[in-house]
Amino acid sequence: MKKSKNKIYRKTLIVGVILLVLLLSASAVFAECTMLIAGKDATEDGSIIIARNEDYGGNWAKHFILNEAEEHEEGATIESENGFVWELPEKTLKYFSVQDWIPEWGRFHETAINTEQVGVTATTTAGQNEKAKEVDPRVKDGLGENIVTTIVAQRAKTAREGVKLVGKMVDEKGASETFGMAIADDNEAWLLEVGGGHHWVAVRVPDDSYFVGANALRIGEVDLEDSKNYLGSDDLIDFAVENGLYDPDSGEPFHFAKAYGTAKDYSSSNYRRVWGGIDLLSPSLKVEPEAKNYPLFVKPDEKISVADAGSLLRCHYQDTKFDSINVNQEERGIGTFSTIESHVMQLRSWLPNPIGGVQWISMSTPLASPYVPYYVGIQEVPEVYQIGENKYDNKSAYWAFRSLANISSQDYEGKGQQIREVWQEFEQEQYNLQENIEKAALEIYGNDKELANEFLSNYSTGQALRALHKAYELRDELRTAVSRGR
Repeated sequence: MKKSKNKIYRKTLIVGVILLVLLLSASAVFAECTMLIAGKDATEDGSIIIARNEDYGGNWAKHFILNEAEEHEEGATIESENGFVWELPEKTLKYFSVQDWIPEWGRFHETAINTEQVGVTATTTAGQNEKAKEVDPRVKDGLGENIVTTIVAQRAKTAREGVKLVGKMVDEKGASETFGMAIADDNEAWLLEVGGGHHWVAVRVPDDSYFVGANALRIGEVDLEDSKNYLGSDDLIDFAVENGLYDPDSGEPFHFAKAYGTAKDYSSSNYRRVWGGIDLLSPSLKVEPEAKNYPLFVKPDEKISVADAGSLLRCHYQDTKFDSINVNQEERGIGTFSTIESHVMQLRSWLPNPIGGVQWISMSTPLASPYVPYYVGIQEVPEVYQIGENKYDNKSAYWAFRSLANISSQDYEGKGQQIREVWQEFEQEQYNLQENIEKAALEIYGNDKELANEFLSNYSTGQALRALHKAYELRDELRTAVSRGR
């Protein structure tokens, strides 16, 4: 993931790393990401939920930012650091995103939600099989993770529009990497996967089901004639047949992940995370931890809440022999200290967009940080959440939470548990307040939309600053305990 960052990371490592931010060697690796998509009938309140952990190397600062709507002259373009270029629309939409601390090396807007209540999370980097690499190689200056979320958030007014836009870019410009991503609005959610330099497919997530994805292509059988539920490259299957990726005489149906991806031999770090998610949300299925090929979509035993999505992103297979923190650190859990930000998006059709769309953002790993709610209608983001570079900065929210991650990683069952208890209480307060906050916002919205946005902005900003204050208090309290030998 983020190969273009590796060079920069190595250059800044010597200058930027100090004792405070050294993590355990088991977690200080270039890691992968895990994604959840849940349909509206699979969730507790009818929300569509998309969520993901962004995992990378342990110490790569993130900024939560507001991107204002902009007007552009005809012919204006947006360009990524690898040379990918795409024309800008006459006017872009306002959206909120989490981006890298060095945006000139690639925006890497890993999560975004715009004013049309279209949410995007990207990507889970995937691999091609050897034959696919040969016949459908990735394109050096093609579409990649560093810009795909940005472009979709700037202009997509529906999830389907966003899917078609990504497909058009891959068809016309090619892709620089193979990946999976989620695009959703308040009515439907889509899983999109890019399997090669010029081939992609997307499937609508059933309303009553959810999807868990790690770093591998997962989409199997497709029916491109069913345009309500499937979209993809026009020559997706023909190309696979002509180039030896799929043999129709085998008697087996076309399977995208087998033809283009690594579904014939998933690595354990990938299939285990899919198992962990299904085992958490659908324990009655008693899925086997070594099964590798799991159902693409699964119905939950109980309706999924925002809190459940957060629990999945914190899952390290606790209470099993695979526990990646307490039992076997060679295992790759979903929840890991190499997560640099985590997000859960909640999209709801029965509320106006400024109230219906919420990004729950955890700066640094959710194993030691809380999810804070930010509504689509907010007008600003606290400055402390928009700063921080790749060395410790006591004014940066990212580094405040990253400090707690370091402490927790060294003593997960002791000081780490103390940290988790504080955030559990904080998050529960948010869940308890949500209905009343939104009821009040809706009443205000009926009379004064701008005042409603101001109300939501004050609420989200207040909770973000409360969380940061608690982080500083925890950090100082735990440092004091360490200095006293406790």
